[in-house]
Amino acid sequence: MFPAPRQRWVDAMQSPEAAIRALPHDTLVVHGREDQVIPLGNSLLLSQWIPRSQLHVFGQCGHWTQIEHAARFAQLVENFLAEADGLNE
Repeated sequence: MFPAPRQRWVDAMQSPEAAIRALPHDTLVVHGREDQVIPLGNSLLLSQWIPRSQLHVFGQCGHWTQIEHAARFAQLVENFLAEADGLNE
């Protein structure tokens, strides 16, 4: 994706598939449908690998969901955290 030597730093941030599949936590995966940086397929795959995941795709949104749809993003995260907190009580 990036020219050398930058790609090696991106590769170093990757988590092994087995570690991702083993995540025991409720996980919110958020993606912008028109993201030109990271393909939507990456988030679809994560949502399949993580057993307790929820995927939310923002339409008419690029890479910065938290900025492009700030209020809706904040509400989504707040609801997710409130629900997760309620499950832990």
